[in-house]
Amino acid sequence: MTTADNAQPAPAAALRMPITNIHQGGIYSAQIAIGGKGVVANLLLDTGSTPLAVASATYDGSGDTALATTTLAQLTTYAGGGWAGPVVTTDLGFGGAVVLKSAPIAIAVVHQGALGTANGVLGLAYAGLNTAYDFAEYLTGNGAPAATHPWPFGAGSLSHMAASLTKLVQAHAVPQQPVTPVFNLLQAEVGAANKFAFHTLRSSVSLRGGDPAAIAADPLNNGVFVLGGGEEQADLYDGDFADVAVLHDLFYNVGLVSVRVGALSPMPATAPPAQDQETLVSNAVVDTGNPSLALAADLYQAVLAGLKQLNPAFAQAVQEAEANQSVAANTLNLAAWPEIGFTFTGVDGENVELTVAPQTYWQVDFPAAGQAAFKIGGPLTAANQSNLGLPLLNNYYTVFDRSQGAQGVISFAPIKPLAE
Repeated sequence: MTTADNAQPAPAAALRMPITNIHQGGIYSAQIAIGGKGVVANLLLDTGSTPLAVASATYDGSGDTALATTTLAQLTTYAGGGWAGPVVTTDLGFGGAVVLKSAPIAIAVVHQGALGTANGVLGLAYAGLNTAYDFAEYLTGNGAPAATHPWPFGAGSLSHMAASLTKLVQAHAVPQQPVTPVFNLLQAEVGAANKFAFHTLRSSVSLRGGDPAAIAADPLNNGVFVLGGGEEQADLYDGDFADVAVLHDLFYNVGLVSVRVGALSPMPATAPPAQDQETLVSNAVVDTGNPSLALAADLYQAVLAGLKQLNPAFAQAVQEAEANQSVAANTLNLAAWPEIGFTFTGVDGENVELTVAPQTYWQVDFPAAGQAAFKIGGPLTAANQSNLGLPLLNNYYTVFDRSQGAQGVISFAPIKPLAE
């Protein structure tokens, strides 16, 4: 569906899109059609970032009559990878039902990191994370065309590109400007509701099927992304929603109150260190771009200590998994393992507890059939903030509703497995 430039879009129905974790081995991706030719790209769905970026090997703009160049370039780096490239505008297609005209996307001419066989990333975080460098004055001042596509800054590794672009930006005082996120444009242009939802049963890909076709068809490796909707998808959940407050409109920051191992006393979660509080905002984020539960160091140690207190064999299994990346699944007896409870601040300041089952903090049939990987670890960065990824969501149908409350609400309802 499309709308005239000055028309007020009619409210759009929620769009259900199939998603899979097979392209990256953990993070879920959806197929998006890019450009006037509808080039199909598998884009990772990431609430920990905002830009839309596609690898140039999949889409480089060649022959796309819908493409328009800009003077903008984006550089994104993160732990273990990142990407850089020009920003262009072109058409995007979602689920064969929604077409967004002249949407800004970055063509990643250089990229490194955890894409796997996915073709890029669709960020679902807030607008403040989507900025670009405007090279208009630099380009025209050097007699070059006022466009960053085709890419005028050479090639090389990501580290080389990041260093050279940073040096160029600093030397010529290249300004930054905001780029409207694709999700925001979907609201403004096609009337999508300011919410989205995930139905997932796994983080790491299940390799129980053996051959690639069976792995791709495995219901455990497939899910649903709901664009512009959530609670109306009653077949995806069973029970009431619990609402967790979003505390900042940048990442999906939440307030983690405590962590509980089985029936043991909860371990209180502390605030970020004083020197990091302004940048981190809160002590936890919910991140669909993370296939594990990365806990602040004290909470991680408390979980390990709790498991050891309940059964020394639990701690031995975790140690073996950490040393060897996995353990034999038939040695675990997951029915004997405890659930792990995470208590958050609710929308009215009340405590809201969500539980993670052993079957999701242990991922069976990964990294090989018959093996199991432990999906709880320590902090991703020295800042000591908990980054709560897909093993939390795998227990719940999860709605990110950015229209509710001061900054938004994440609503969790017990997940209803789809029939195999």
